[in-house]
Amino acid sequence: MTKLKPYWWELTKRPAASEQQALPKEVDILIVGAGLTGLSAARTAAKAGQSVLVVDEHSPGFGASSRNGGMLGGGHKLSIAEMTARYGEHIALELLREAHLDSGKFVRTVMAEEAIDCDYDQVGRFRGFWHTHEYETTARELEQLQKLLPIEASLLSQAQQHQAVASDLYRGGVVYHQHAAINPAKWVFGLHRAAVDHGTLIQGNTAVLGLQKSSHGYLVNTVRGMVKAGKVLLATNGYTPPQMAALHRRVFPVPSFIITTENLGRERIKQLFPSDMMVVESRARHCYYRPSPDKTRIVFGARAALFDAPEKFAMGQLRKLLRQVFPQLGQIDISHSWRGFTGFSFEFMPHVGQIDGVWHAAGYSGNGNTLAPWLGHKAALQMIGDPAGETAFSHSALKTRWWYHNRAWFLPFADLAFRGRDFWSDWSRS
Repeated sequence: MTKLKPYWWELTKRPAASEQQALPKEVDILIVGAGLTGLSAARTAAKAGQSVLVVDEHSPGFGASSRNGGMLGGGHKLSIAEMTARYGEHIALELLREAHLDSGKFVRTVMAEEAIDCDYDQVGRFRGFWHTHEYETTARELEQLQKLLPIEASLLSQAQQHQAVASDLYRGGVVYHQHAAINPAKWVFGLHRAAVDHGTLIQGNTAVLGLQKSSHGYLVNTVRGMVKAGKVLLATNGYTPPQMAALHRRVFPVPSFIITTENLGRERIKQLFPSDMMVVESRARHCYYRPSPDKTRIVFGARAALFDAPEKFAMGQLRKLLRQVFPQLGQIDISHSWRGFTGFSFEFMPHVGQIDGVWHAAGYSGNGNTLAPWLGHKAALQMIGDPAGETAFSHSALKTRWWYHNRAWFLPFADLAFRGRDFWSDWSRS
């Protein structure tokens, strides 16, 4: 029988919700959200001597931070030309540097400093092309990127792609050699322990009902009482509630659905993933998959729907996509099925900054394992006035749309559009 919870949770000791401690009357910094962003920010602020309280509506690490596919590595959704046109040449270069190099270095440093064992395995990531023409366009983009930054990446032709994955579905692809596989639950729970070790108080099951500006900061109303905070950081990303209206209108939740296969054995997994690489796709349906840390299962995710679809429908879609990638598998059992909500910005770029004096770091658009802890760290440094908090992601924008208010009503319609795009892409592919 399929378990409807993240596979990662069975491999990881989860921190308790920690409701035993009374909330402090006053703190220097209050952080809403105990995921990668909030816990990284808390660690940085606490190390700097600040009194820090982190509250979360659920248990710490409950959201996408412990539910994702466990892929760690840099990337950018906009082309270099689009980023340059939007932000200028200097900021575009800094955005690329932080996304591809600085954030990854920071994450590895934190893992080493805090002795976080999260099954880190630098196996590389293969991005499979859906169309033949993508090979040439990606080659040009990669050449341009490697002139700017020392990115370790190389192209695989369609004839060579079986080095990465035993599937005939793609038209070649690009390998990012520095990307690594992790257990995301161990990563976020490790950050939780590190933040606590440095003096942070973390309280789960403590939803924030509202914020009120005061003469010395903010009054934060929680379900467990009021707390005075000098500064507040919203680190809620795809789980931002409507009462945090300013950020809620700028970051909308997009579900990502994941399944894990039954134990297929190491030999079979090695046949499917000859180099142990993780795999993502260029098509809009965007399947992403990898071997489990013990190399016995497939962890397989995709945008089965752009709305919170029923479980039976979502699992059916993922089974279908898995068979499309690996028809040689035939019928196999699914051991786990779950979902999490990523936070997308309308600009497809994250941002660090303030809205009406309340700080935020959000909008990772599917690249949170690396960028969330990096930008949580940067947000904390900015909040305490440290010049090292400077980041190009404070120069990006976090805009809203006039037609988006309390509910992402447009996602079911976007889902239909994507399905139409998928149909056309499949029909016209070469």
